[in-house]
Amino acid sequence: MTIHSVRELVWLGLLACGLLLLPAPAGAQDVDVCLTASNGTGDPIPNCEVQVQKPVPYGRAETQGWAYYCTGDHPYYWGYPYAGYIGSYAWKESGFTGTANWFAQAPNKFDGTFTNWYGAQDLTVSLACSSTPQPDVQNCQIVGDPVGDPGCPEANIHNFCITSGGVSVCFQTFTQTCSNGVSYDCNAQFGIVSCSRCATGSKPTLSKRATAEKAAALARK
Repeated sequence: MTIHSVRELVWLGLLACGLLLLPAPAGAQDVDVCLTASNGTGDPIPNCEVQVQKPVPYGRAETQGWAYYCTGDHPYYWGYPYAGYIGSYAWKESGFTGTANWFAQAPNKFDGTFTNWYGAQDLTVSLACSSTPQPDVQNCQIVGDPVGDPGCPEANIHNFCITSGGVSVCFQTFTQTCSNGVSYDCNAQFGIVSCSRCATGSKPTLSKRATAEKAAALARK
């Protein structure tokens, strides 16, 4: 049985159990996501700053999917799956629910789906952004938008899960290196693979810290 078929069985099993993407906490005023973000070890995000995103208008009972980016001299978004932190995004307004689309994340990008249950209002999202690259993307200079599974040989395969509110969500991270020398940093969730391409000459490596974080997540399963 190949790695891909094993992965497919895992994700199909999760779907059969009705597991959903883990929502962020309800909106709160002036949340400092650099302080609330946690990877279970108590370590804060290094060199972190809160970047408040542009408000987005919502109608009543409207759902929208949005991508938000860390920019400037703090371009790295420290959330799942690249850094192992949850609570790395939040919003001010009440009446919204939000879900992170982890399979669509990138090292500088948070992707989420939000629903406004109140009257027409704006949503203002804040991200925990760092000037330090995430542990799982060291030496991988990301170019372009995320792509599907390139289907190249895999390495650095790690499975990890996190539980919150009685709901467990599992992920797999891995790297791929193709015959043309192009490398990718990838993650899989619910059978969907998303990969970020590394610039020519750079390759993704998994640091000792990242390995420890994945082991801690597995221990909490």
